[in-house]
Amino acid sequence: MNHLLTCTTEELALMVSVAGFPSVAKGIAETAIGSKTENEWVAIMEATSHQLIMKRMWDPALEEKGELPLTHETLKFIEKYVNSGRMIRCSNAPQQSVLMLHHYEDDEWLMHLIDRDIIHEFALITSSQIHEIIRDYYGIEFPKFAGEHRFALTDEAFDLLSKPDEVEAVRNTYSLTENEDVAFSMFVEDLQTFNWTLFNISNFSMSMNENEMYLENILFFLPSSRGIWISEYTEDEQKPIHIHLADQQEWQEILSGIGSMVTLQV
Repeated sequence: MNHLLTCTTEELALMVSVAGFPSVAKGIAETAIGSKTENEWVAIMEATSHQLIMKRMWDPALEEKGELPLTHETLKFIEKYVNSGRMIRCSNAPQQSVLMLHHYEDDEWLMHLIDRDIIHEFALITSSQIHEIIRDYYGIEFPKFAGEHRFALTDEAFDLLSKPDEVEAVRNTYSLTENEDVAFSMFVEDLQTFNWTLFNISNFSMSMNENEMYLENILFFLPSSRGIWISEYTEDEQKPIHIHLADQQEWQEILSGIGSMVTLQV
């Protein structure tokens, strides 16, 4: 892993804006600090430019000449970051963090770790490291695999899982078998542990238009002390959402598959 940069949200937004991507910069800033008046933005960006000067990433002499104040290396980095054509996004709501992997160039990918929408860490990795980076990011471990447990749901029932008040309605409405009911109870117990929120790994293709991205694949999963719950969308016409408890070997195979798939897509 080749570390490139650690910066704040404000610093990243300013660099992206100056590099010629104002709408992307606005999205980055507003996600973290909300909407501001024009005067407030000017004050924030002025203070932020001083921080970049201290980091030797902003050249005040070029700014005085009316030229782009970013160093050549910084400008090149921002352009590749914004114009990436492929991104993997890994959510981790309990830790208030997000891991994003952007295709950079050739076999290189840009690891972008966001901590609490405040700190952004960037590093270069190779495509062969993608599954390792995702595995280490989640760090899922469990003392003993609980064996085979699975159940199936409709789309509607799956959407209701984020609402605690609807869980019993799902159980009573969608005709679970005895074994499925046991698995469902185990899953709900783990879901409650994570505040009724599933984790997900999303695969996006990005168009050259800076505002457009397309979700191509998404994996929903849930860590447990007994294994890892994996959600799969199947062709089952009645209950297409199949959820099962996976062991470490299957988890590794899933992550390796994600790395291999996106490598072929770039």
